Amino acid sequence: MKRRVFLSLGGALAATPIAGTLFAAQAAPAARAAQAGQGTQAGQGTQTGQGGAHVGRASKAEAEVRQAEKDRFAAMVKADVTALDKLLAPELTYTHGDARVIDKAAFLADFKSGAFKYVTIDPSDTKVRLFGDTAVVTGGAAMHVVQNGADAHIKIRYTDVHVRRNGSWQMVAWEATRLPQ
Repeated sequence: MKRRVFLSLGGALAATPIAGTLFAAQAAPAARAAQAGQGTQAGQGTQTGQGGAHVGRASKAEAEVRQAEKDRFAAMVKADVTALDKLLAPELTYTHGDARVIDKAAFLADFKSGAFKYVTIDPSDTKVRLFGDTAVVTGGAAMHVVQNGADAHIKIRYTDVHVRRNGSWQMVAWEATRLPQ
């Protein structure tokens, strides 16, 4: 069985048949790295420390995403709905560590009602990978939360996705897995 590989090369899509395999990647970062004499593989995105003109932009973008994460966690602890409204995309899908899936309106409503309160959030092991105007963030966090009056100290691993719109980064997706106690 032949399947096709789709690679984005400077905005154009190229298809290559590969027997028995389905593989999709954005090759633009790899193409830029190849032009600069770097060895980045397709799908890795742009990462800090690779050299070339795009690294300065990547470092700046990575710092902006890290700041957006820090600002969002601080706004969650403060229950600052105005700040959260700016940091979260309208189409947000937020999956809690207990598998509840909510949208932006429900997420903000939890803060307004006080049903869910973040007392502390201590992120760790945060990694940012950039793919153009999209960033994938992975990490862990220790959290002290109060849900409907029940106090809990939890640890999670998470993945979230940010997109850059009008020069600002907004989170469009969050998925957390609660670690065993």
